[in-house]
Amino acid sequence: MPLRRHRARAAIQRLPTDSLLAGAAAILTLMGVSTIVAARVLHPDRDRIPPGVSIAGTPVGRLTPAEATRTLTARRRAPNGALLLIGPDGDPVLPPVRLATLRPIPLVEEAVGLASRPVGLGYRLRRELGLGGTRDIQLEYRLRRHVVDRLTARAARALDRPARSAYVRVTGSELVVVPSSRGRAVDRAALARRLESLPREVQVPVVPVTPEITDLQAQIGRAKGLRIVRAPTIVSAGGQRAQINRALLLRALDFKNEGGTLEPRIDPRTIDGLLDRRLGHVERPPRSARFRVRGRRVEVIAGRPGRAIDSVAVARSIEDRPGETVSLRTRMVAPPLTTREAEDLGIREVVGEFRTPYACCQPRVTNIRRAAELLDGVIIPAGATFSLNTLLGERTRARGFVAAPQINAGKLEDAVGGGISQVATTLFNAAFLAGLRIVSHTPHEFWIPRYPAGREATISWGGPELVLKNDWPSAILLKVVAADEGITVRLFSSRYGRRVSTETIGFPSEGSAFSVVYTRRVVRGSGGERNERFTWTYRAPPRPD
Repeated sequence: MPLRRHRARAAIQRLPTDSLLAGAAAILTLMGVSTIVAARVLHPDRDRIPPGVSIAGTPVGRLTPAEATRTLTARRRAPNGALLLIGPDGDPVLPPVRLATLRPIPLVEEAVGLASRPVGLGYRLRRELGLGGTRDIQLEYRLRRHVVDRLTARAARALDRPARSAYVRVTGSELVVVPSSRGRAVDRAALARRLESLPREVQVPVVPVTPEITDLQAQIGRAKGLRIVRAPTIVSAGGQRAQINRALLLRALDFKNEGGTLEPRIDPRTIDGLLDRRLGHVERPPRSARFRVRGRRVEVIAGRPGRAIDSVAVARSIEDRPGETVSLRTRMVAPPLTTREAEDLGIREVVGEFRTPYACCQPRVTNIRRAAELLDGVIIPAGATFSLNTLLGERTRARGFVAAPQINAGKLEDAVGGGISQVATTLFNAAFLAGLRIVSHTPHEFWIPRYPAGREATISWGGPELVLKNDWPSAILLKVVAADEGITVRLFSSRYGRRVSTETIGFPSEGSAFSVVYTRRVVRGSGGERNERFTWTYRAPPRPD
């Protein structure tokens, strides 16, 4: 019999709460308690909000969702007052913020939806028996996102404090660990969520920020650093040795954050001077590939890589084998122009050349020869556009130019760099006959008989310009020679079956004004052609005074 009672008690304990409450409601009914109460408990009105429910303090129980929405909409006014952000220490973070600046829009429908959710039987029974049964739904707001972002950013600027990693400082002959400190950061997303209920006071949520390098990691790094500087290191190369003493090792020692660990490193720049003084004989400068002209053809003179002390590799060896003798490490230094690069430029033969004469030994010839020195050997890459002014630079006495006559506004006057237009004209004609694209050129104001009529160019610093484009697949090598009686410009590249023909229409008349027309036809093997027409009108030259 006791066993049966025990089982009966266990069965009663396992009954669901709602079942017990339903039973209680039935008992109340049998005892004569109001049948209406029992009906409300067992059969609630599903179309209305449960009794005892409020939204932001406004009672909405037993209202339909539509009635509750109208009630809240009618009672909710534009919020006034100010919002205060409180920091972790209890003090205000910023001056009070007017709630109206957040442009809040109450989310009434969402709150009514939460209020309309069915409640349990226990809640209903307690409500009808006066034993409790109330629920208040918080009203939230949709706020202007950019205003919230700006507000949370201001709070972060006021409260954020970065963590400081521990590090090792070299002090004299000692390695000292400087402890770390924790930081903090505003949880901007959590703060934005707290603002959605539009409270008058908000505790700003902050999260701790841990340092990337802890005190323990710094102590481990210090121990590694002590091993590196405990004794001098010898660097050897070909029977010669360079000793890096402890004082120099301490000066070169640095500590780097590498993936969250503090690693001691030897600065290659600090030991580079010693290695260069003691073991610099192993180094060899690189030699660029060169072009040698043989008649009308060009051959490539092979370059050679250089050799330099690899201070970085030596520093890593010292770190890996502290206190031992390490071998000097070297690295290859590529020349500015390798043999392969020179061959790939496609510079093989003459594709255009031109010569213009001058009388020896005049000041203008000095300028022409200085310009030839600057241009000789220049390489124009395939597809590049180039300006003669850019290649030559400004003509000044400091750069080797002298005063000589030049044409300015129809008159001859002396200027530093006078005579350079003869270089421009010679280059223009070589490029013209090579089939290069003429981007910009300006003939002289009056005809100079030593130049082809129309086919010439004048330049001056600041303009006019001579601008050409190498619109061929290979680079161009400029060879410029200023001899005793004239200047010659030859352009070396690959021909690609190019053919250039030209015709001049007009009758040059020395000492008078006239117009000239000249044409150019450029054929690219089987790849098409370009036909061009140029015109120019010369003024009469000035009469001698």
